[in-house]
Amino acid sequence: MGMSDFPTWFGVGSYGGLACTMLAAGGIAAYALLRRRGSPRQLARAVLVCLFAGAFMLASVWWNQNRLELYGPSLAEHEILFWLCWTVCAGWLIPLGMLLGYLLLAEPQPAAQAQASSRFPQTLTALDDPARFREPLGAGIAWGRLVPLFGVDAGDDLSAGHESQEGRPLPLTRQMTLLGREIDCDIVIDDQRTSRHHAEIHWDHGRAQVVDRGSMNSTLVNRQTVRGPTPLVDGDILELGAQRYRFEFVPAANAGHELPPEPLDPLEQSQPEIETRKVPGTNTARPNVPVPLVLTGLSVGVAGLTWIVDQPIMTIGRDRERPICIPDESVSRLHAQIVRQQVGYFVSDLHSSNGTFLNGDLLIAPSLLSPGDILRVGAIELRCDASLLESPSQTTIPLDESARIAQTA
Repeated sequence: MGMSDFPTWFGVGSYGGLACTMLAAGGIAAYALLRRRGSPRQLARAVLVCLFAGAFMLASVWWNQNRLELYGPSLAEHEILFWLCWTVCAGWLIPLGMLLGYLLLAEPQPAAQAQASSRFPQTLTALDDPARFREPLGAGIAWGRLVPLFGVDAGDDLSAGHESQEGRPLPLTRQMTLLGREIDCDIVIDDQRTSRHHAEIHWDHGRAQVVDRGSMNSTLVNRQTVRGPTPLVDGDILELGAQRYRFEFVPAANAGHELPPEPLDPLEQSQPEIETRKVPGTNTARPNVPVPLVLTGLSVGVAGLTWIVDQPIMTIGRDRERPICIPDESVSRLHAQIVRQQVGYFVSDLHSSNGTFLNGDLLIAPSLLSPGDILRVGAIELRCDASLLESPSQTTIPLDESARIAQTA
C-alpha cells in the first residue's frame, strides 16, 4: 500500500472504528435486554466502555482530517504509528472485545423474588375476585389491622426515637383487601403518590402477604421494595406512596370477637386521617356505615340550605357539578372534599385559595367532622348536624333546587 493510499484506508478505518463502538454498545444492550443476561452494573460498565472508546475515536477522526490529509508524507513515522495503534485499539479491539466478553461471560439475571407460599397467586388478582367479599372469620370479624402512622418522614427511622402519631386502626376482615386511590378499593388512600389500585393484602389460615399491583411508586415493607408476594409479620411497616401503616395481627384471644367500636370523640378531630373504607355494592356483608351528616348554611346567600353528606366522596366547590355547590366568589371551583370511612366523615382542603377552616382552625390535614362543628369554606360557614336518616339512602340536595324550594315556600 503506497503512501498516497494510506490516508484513504486510515479514514475508512477511523470512521469504521467509530461505527464499531456504537454498534458494540447497542449490541450489548440488546443482548442484555432480550436474553436477560448480566447485572445492571455489568451492563452499564460494558456500554460505557464502548461509548468512551467512541469518544476516543473522535480524536482519531480529527487527526485524519487535519493532519494526515494535509501533511501526508511529511509526517513523522512515530506519529503515524501512534495514531494507527490508537485507531485499532479504541475503534476495533476494545469494543469488539467487550462485546465478545459480554456474550460469553455474562450470567443470566437472577429471577424475581420466589413465591413464598403456593397458596397465593403469582398473577394479580381480578378486581371482582370472590376473595374480596369473603370474610373467613365471620362477618365483621377482623384477623388483622393497619395502623396509620403520621409525623414521621419516609427517611426517618422509627427505632431511632422519632415520635409518630397513630391514626384509627383499619380492620382487615377480608380474605383479600385491595388498597389504592380509586373509590372501588376496599381501603381508599387519598394520596396522589398512591396508584389507583396500588397493592393487595391476602390472608390464608393465619398467614398474610402483600402484593404490589405494578404501582408507580412501588410498595415498601420495612423500607424494602415488594417484588412479588411478600410475607407480613406483626409490626411490619408498609409504605404506599407517601402513607405509612403498621401491620398488626389481631390476637388469637380476640379472633372470635369483633373489634369493639371506638367512640367518635370531638377532641380527636384534629387527628389526621386519610384512608376510607368502602365495600362494593355486590357484597352482602357490609361493615358499619356511619350515619349521614347534614350541612346547613349559616352565611348570607346559603342560610337555611342543607346538604346531605352520605356518599363515599363528596366535593365542595363553586362549580355547578360539585355535589355541594356554593356559588360564592370566596369559594374555589374545587375547594374541599369530605371522605367517608368506617369511623366517620373526614374533611380536607383541596389547595383552595382562601382555605378551609374547622371550628376556626385552618385545615392542614384531613380532620374528623362531627355534629356541632362549624365548617367554613372561604367566607361561607356551614353547621354540621347529625342526620335523622337510618341509612345513607337520601341524595344530596343541590343548591339551585334548594333555593327554588325555599323561594316557593
